[in-house]
Amino acid sequence: MARLCTQMNPLLEERVLKRLHQRKIFTIVDILQENADKLIQITKLSYKEILQIRQNIIANYSAFPVKGIDAYNEILSNTALIPSGIESLDAMIGGGFLTGKIYEVCGSSGSGKTQLCLTVSAHIAHDFKQEVHYIDTKTDFSGKRVQEVLESKGYHDETSLHHDQDGHHSVRIIILDSLPALFFPFLGKNLNDGKISLFFHCKRMSTYELPSYTVLYVMIHLLSGLTLMNQMANTMKYIVTEYHVTFLVVNLAMQLLEEENVAGDGSNECIPQDGNLVICDTMKPALGKYWLDIPCTRLFIHKINSTERRQIAVMKSTSLSTKKRCKVLINQKGVISALGSE
Repeated sequence: MARLCTQMNPLLEERVLKRLHQRKIFTIVDILQENADKLIQITKLSYKEILQIRQNIIANYSAFPVKGIDAYNEILSNTALIPSGIESLDAMIGGGFLTGKIYEVCGSSGSGKTQLCLTVSAHIAHDFKQEVHYIDTKTDFSGKRVQEVLESKGYHDETSLHHDQDGHHSVRIIILDSLPALFFPFLGKNLNDGKISLFFHCKRMSTYELPSYTVLYVMIHLLSGLTLMNQMANTMKYIVTEYHVTFLVVNLAMQLLEEENVAGDGSNECIPQDGNLVICDTMKPALGKYWLDIPCTRLFIHKINSTERRQIAVMKSTSLSTKKRCKVLINQKGVISALGSE
């Protein structure tokens, strides 16, 4: 909530603000909730002036109602499905990535998460002429690999790098590869849950009888990481909602410890049915319990028998069945369909 200041209204002079602060009236909510007669006594302003201040605050800071049909039409006109270019994956997720949503691709190291992102970005940029914002936090982005994917599909540099004369392009997808590189320095690589990290760090330090200021430093360090994660999640949700784009983020899947692998979590429902399917109940996305519910859809990519074959399964989703899965191949062309979705 906004704090009262002289810029809000000429009548809110310094002397008036000082009187309000003395009565613990600091914000716009405080002054709107306070009785008008009491405000007149505190500020020495007239009823007309108090009413003017309130009307000015309401006009500038209140949320106004919107008709449901207008909101529906706006969402309908700005929502789009963005095909990934991988037929089996598109079939599994309902035609493509839906704008206004946050998607996550997680998997163990070397499972093909980055290859999937590069393939999707090359497809959207070339075939749909849409700008792709690719944020590389690991500093290992390979332009040569993108060029190889494009050339293997028969695309030429002159075509893929061509821009319209008017320079008009729309951004439909933002790819962040990857999240753990941002937050592991705060939360620790070996501990998945932020709160658990805080507990174990403090427990270990107390065992070795470290100074209390050291314990405090680590606590602040860990809590800062959770604060940044919360701020980033809120920013991502604002961006996808306000600008009708899609966020595709990469996360690391970690093997559960034996004592952590307990029933009742309900977040991982991928059930193996033949020798090639993913065992989701032994894997968990990194960054802890807070991040579990941030993505709308979490896709789990898994290497099959140490070959170029991969399986992608829906690990968590607000709209898709968690039993959906598809098989893909990773080769010179990037990520391509294998046997279709199931």
